[in-house]
Amino acid sequence: MTQKQEKNRIPQLDILRVLATLMVITVHAGDIYMYDAKTMSFGTEASVIAVLLRSCVPLFIIMSSILLLPIKTDTTTFFKRRFSRVVIPFLIWSIIYVFLPIPNEIAFGGPSNAFTDLGMNVYLYNLMMIPINFTGSNVHFWFIYIILGLYLFMPIFSPWIKTATKKMLVFYLSLWGITLFLPYVHLLFPQIQGECDWNSFGMFYYFGGYFGYVILGYFLHHYNSLSITKSVAIGSILFIVGTIVTYIGFKSDQNAFLHKIISSNVEDWKLIEFNISFLAPSVVIMTAGVFMIFQKIQISGLIERLFKELSVLSYGIFLIHYILVLWIGNWMQDILIINAGIEQLLIALLTFLISYCIVKLISLIPKSKYIIG
Repeated sequence: MTQKQEKNRIPQLDILRVLATLMVITVHAGDIYMYDAKTMSFGTEASVIAVLLRSCVPLFIIMSSILLLPIKTDTTTFFKRRFSRVVIPFLIWSIIYVFLPIPNEIAFGGPSNAFTDLGMNVYLYNLMMIPINFTGSNVHFWFIYIILGLYLFMPIFSPWIKTATKKMLVFYLSLWGITLFLPYVHLLFPQIQGECDWNSFGMFYYFGGYFGYVILGYFLHHYNSLSITKSVAIGSILFIVGTIVTYIGFKSDQNAFLHKIISSNVEDWKLIEFNISFLAPSVVIMTAGVFMIFQKIQISGLIERLFKELSVLSYGIFLIHYILVLWIGNWMQDILIINAGIEQLLIALLTFLISYCIVKLISLIPKSKYIIG
């Protein structure tokens, strides 16, 4: 790390990066507790934890926007750094995951597509799909495909954000906020504002999606002038309100899912993601709340060094954790007979610690940035 990078380091983002990484691992540790097909029931503890930690993915986008926008290098340098630090490790671990054994035949598979039913060798299929989309072998990398798309757009967006006023940013976020409610409007009116069967690109189409988190992160970073006390207080209110609304919606989704099984014997997993989507309004509120809570927390000394150490290795921890959480979860579920929520947290903590140790050893290898970022 250069002296310039060290000087520009934001300790609060180290805390959030470590927290978000642990949150992702904890959510994945709860997969085995979320749904029991035999009893057709959802685990209460896993459901609560899933909702409480739902802001994990959006937090990564917010942090990326703060660190990267406006872009301070030429476009070529920007993409070279993203390629060496993000893309190459992602490709390497995607290939590794194709051949790693998992404790169960299927974890949570990738999306169906034109190649799924061709009967080709599963290893060949998973390898072939890496540049296109995630599969059952690297399902936890679905987010990487999104973040890479955001990286591609950032150099185009950067000149605007350099000159954007507060009012312009609020205008953009307001339009993005409208798009967050469109899925609910579509339940009653499938085609609105320029949409029809042969054209799904409605009026607000280009303001929707994950890029709103990029602008939200930039806005909060530059325009949250509240004191630490007020920022934590308002952030806590936003988190609590967002969490309650998200949980109520998630329970509704679960009931709709179970009704679909009982009525038509079909497991429609899309129903589960409706109110807990990362682009659901309540999840956006939660994410803004979490960020505001930690945005102005001051740390120093040993604690700051600890979070910096974990933060530097967090991408590597994310890359390797999934295979570990599957095996550790499978092992601990058999030997532990305690509360499911406690089991989930123990699995996540053990996975995080082991992942850190492995990534730390890899970091000692020359050119390790191409392996762990």
